[in-house]
Amino acid sequence: MRQKQSIAAAFEKHSDQTKSEYWVRLNASVDVIKPFVLKRAPKNNKMTSSDIQKEIVTACKIETIKAIIEDLNGDYFALLVDESLDVSRKEKMSIILRYIDKKGSVMERFIGIVHVRDTSALSLKKAIVDVLVHHSLSLSSIRGQCYDGASNMQGYIKGLKKLIKQESRSAHSIHCFAHQLQLTFVAISKKCVQVGELVLLVSNILNVLGASFKRVDEF
Repeated sequence: MRQKQSIAAAFEKHSDQTKSEYWVRLNASVDVIKPFVLKRAPKNNKMTSSDIQKEIVTACKIETIKAIIEDLNGDYFALLVDESLDVSRKEKMSIILRYIDKKGSVMERFIGIVHVRDTSALSLKKAIVDVLVHHSLSLSSIRGQCYDGASNMQGYIKGLKKLIKQESRSAHSIHCFAHQLQLTFVAISKKCVQVGELVLLVSNILNVLGASFKRVDEF
C-alpha cells in the first residue's frame, strides 16, 4: 500500500533554491503578522497554501480594523463612500472613515469594501449600515458625508446623502474633492490639444497591453 509521506520528507526532496524561496516567503509572512495572533495556524509547512494565505490576510484585516475602531474611540466621524465595477464586473463599494484622533490629527482609514447587488441609494445605505453595525458604529455618529456627483449619491430627494441625513441631521454632505479634480482635468483636456492627445495615447497603450497577458509581461 502506498504510504502517506510526511511534510518534512516531502520538503527535503525540493532543491536548495526552492527551499530558499520558501523560507523567504515564510519569513515575510511571519514579519507581517507578528503583532497578530493566528488562533488556527496549522503545524505544518504549507505557507504557500491559498487557504493559509487567505487566513493570514483575514487575520491582518480583522486586527487592523480593530485598531482603527479603537482609535476612533466611539467619537464622531465622516463617511467617504465610492462604488465601481471590478474586473469581474461586480459592483463594489469602498467605505472610509475620516475622524480626529486623540492627538488632534485628521485620520482617513479604509475599513472595508463590500459587494452590492445594485447601486440604488437604498441598497448602498443598507450595506453601509451593515458594515457600521458590525463594528459597533451608528449612523447617528456621522457628521460628514463625501461622495461623487452621481444622482444616487447626491440626489436631493432619494440620494444616499438624503437618506443618511434623515438618520443624522448633522451629517453634512460635500462633493468629493478628488472627483472635482478629476472633472477639472477632463474639462481641461478637452480644451488643450496636447493633453487630449496624451490621454488618447495612454488609453490606446492600455487597451493594447490589456488585450494580452503576454504583452503585459513583456511591458
